[in-house]
Amino acid sequence: MHKNIFFILLLSIFTLLGYAQENTEVSFFDNNDSMLDLSEYLSRAYGFMPIPSVITEPAVGYGGGAALIYLHDSFIGRKGKSGRNIPASISGIVAGATENGTWLAGAFHLGYYLDDTLRTQTFVGYPDININFYTNRGDPVLMNLSGPALYQSLKYRIGGSDLFVGLGYSYIDLTNTIKSKNTDNLPEGSFVNSGLHFLVDYDTRDNSLSPNRGMIFNANLAFFDKAIGSKYSYRRYMFQELLYLPLFKTLFFDQRFYYSLVSGEEAPFFSYPFIQMRGVPAMKYQGEKVAQYEAQLRWEFHRRWSVLGFVGMGRAYGKDKFFPQLPEIPFKDADTIVSGGAGFRYLIARKFGLRVGIDVAASEEDSAVYIKFGTAWMGL
Repeated sequence: MHKNIFFILLLSIFTLLGYAQENTEVSFFDNNDSMLDLSEYLSRAYGFMPIPSVITEPAVGYGGGAALIYLHDSFIGRKGKSGRNIPASISGIVAGATENGTWLAGAFHLGYYLDDTLRTQTFVGYPDININFYTNRGDPVLMNLSGPALYQSLKYRIGGSDLFVGLGYSYIDLTNTIKSKNTDNLPEGSFVNSGLHFLVDYDTRDNSLSPNRGMIFNANLAFFDKAIGSKYSYRRYMFQELLYLPLFKTLFFDQRFYYSLVSGEEAPFFSYPFIQMRGVPAMKYQGEKVAQYEAQLRWEFHRRWSVLGFVGMGRAYGKDKFFPQLPEIPFKDADTIVSGGAGFRYLIARKFGLRVGIDVAASEEDSAVYIKFGTAWMGL
């Protein structure tokens, strides 16, 4: 399987190269060092472009997908009146599937308007996900979650600062079907989850693709209520800080802090936060509250090549997602989940600072291989 991952990565790159070659004559090698580089191709990219993708999430198995995107401007964006570089707005359709039968299809739009004062995100799609949830005894229960989903957000820049505030709305008409032995009579059925999100972003990164310095802070305060069509009334809060710090010219330290909680007696099991780290399957360690910390050290031993190591730890605690009447687990008594690993990066587009590579990660019970295009951590 790991050999297949390398093959898919190479196939993804050469699919893009082949598409570009059919549409325009560009060089795929840097004039400075004669090494593989997509800067010239990306500089000219405009209009429709196919993007293959690789799925390596251990919770759903290996898989792949593709997107057909439309760049409303050139990939490099344009200079605004403020002198700030404005990214290109992007629209697209996407589809993907994995070896355990999970699949997703949808359409999206990322918009940058009013001289990058207004940013929007739109997604409409249909996920059909087969994934294990875990009881309070740690027993896996295979469930299928499927249904139409919608997300829309608008964020507004405050003055000329790096601070954005905004609103979002999420909706999913979900059907939950248990596909394995259900000894605990866990819930099944269909229900609507509808929520209003209050959003705050503060972003000083030098590069959103593969940052070397700066930080980003995200806050997402979500309110789900019957008054706006939700079957359950509850609240979910998420906070994240990503820090990128150059220690020396070729040595870089990155860290991530993430905290999330749900509040409300009606919070459904799938809304409970879970530990999200490389090497840990999604949804395996859930709790009413989750706190986690990750650190990464990257050494750029060559102008194109870097190696890195990373470690993370997290705890899921509070009420049980299936049996909230059980005694709460305090933070000090919760199990500490630890994961770590190593990887490499190649500077595939020097002008944009974009790096690609592979990470190998492991926790106490699981391991995984990840294909990385850009930073390992994304904003909320």
